[in-house]
Amino acid sequence: MKKSAVLTAYREPGFIEENVKKLMDRGFEIIIAADEPNDEILRIVREYGLKATISEKRRGKWRALNDAISLADGDYIIFVDSDTRILNLENFEEFDAVEIGKEINATSLIERLAKIEFFNMFLTAKIASKFGSCLSLNGAAFGIKKDVLLKLGGFRKRINEDTDLGVRLGLNGYRVGVCGKAITKSPSSFKDWLVQRERWSLGGAEVAIENFQSILKKPKLWIPYLFLFYPSIIGLVFGLALPDSLILKALSLILPFMFFVHFKVVSLLLFSIFELHVIRNLIAMLASFIIWASTVIVLSKKTSYSIEIKLLPLYYFIYNPLWTMLCIVALAKASVFRLIGRELKVKGWVI
Repeated sequence: MKKSAVLTAYREPGFIEENVKKLMDRGFEIIIAADEPNDEILRIVREYGLKATISEKRRGKWRALNDAISLADGDYIIFVDSDTRILNLENFEEFDAVEIGKEINATSLIERLAKIEFFNMFLTAKIASKFGSCLSLNGAAFGIKKDVLLKLGGFRKRINEDTDLGVRLGLNGYRVGVCGKAITKSPSSFKDWLVQRERWSLGGAEVAIENFQSILKKPKLWIPYLFLFYPSIIGLVFGLALPDSLILKALSLILPFMFFVHFKVVSLLLFSIFELHVIRNLIAMLASFIIWASTVIVLSKKTSYSIEIKLLPLYYFIYNPLWTMLCIVALAKASVFRLIGRELKVKGWVI
């Protein structure tokens, strides 16, 4: 089987040269897809005699990838971003498409928390692969048979062209696996993280809304995805499941106006009702955290994927709820824009 590798870059070369050497040694044809390339990228293309599709202005990643496909002679194509290093590839030819497993070399706190999130991405991909399916792809590194990609119409004009492709693979019954390993980059500052997550959430919402009914029919894919990727939702479900007396709610509204009965007694009753609500919410939060964290810890050991267990509470109670709220807001915005026929745009990102 002939193999091609499309290495994408915007301005900077990143790990392109390292990946070129590694993939050429494994018999890959290399194609560079670069927008606004600097001199170093052009040097790499010349020095290694590579095929390339170069644009002096930013054309949008989906378009750059499609331009690269037209140059590829391989039956199977691996796509790798410039900020990602390929460590190994194995048995990818067995599948119609593969998610290449990714880890982050984390130093800052936000990167270390993102590493837990990338583990959850890895897990959801592994679970979906057990059903021979897929619900998303991470575009930093993945592979696909060229004929499958062409049958699906290539990459489409979407904010998250990788998510869109992954959903189409799953909904059209193609067999998707998880193979190999790569090291990729995540934003090192909270500001950069927010910029990236605005794009991710809006792009994901766009694809989810477009395919909502079809995705809903595949609970074996989206239930594990919600459990692992949005664990904050577990706490919400627990909270709804625990009994919440209407009588107590009514009393909390009525009691303040019954001060004439006995001021101190009424105050103590209100305090008791408040504490009951606090305890109820704490039970929901702690129970859901224990279930989620236990699952993550067991699976991390089983898959030998290194995460910082001590950061799980911070991830669950701060990082993930913020990410979840961003996704909810993005879902609302994408829904309204779709309803009024307005195109979604992300500042600093060309579609």
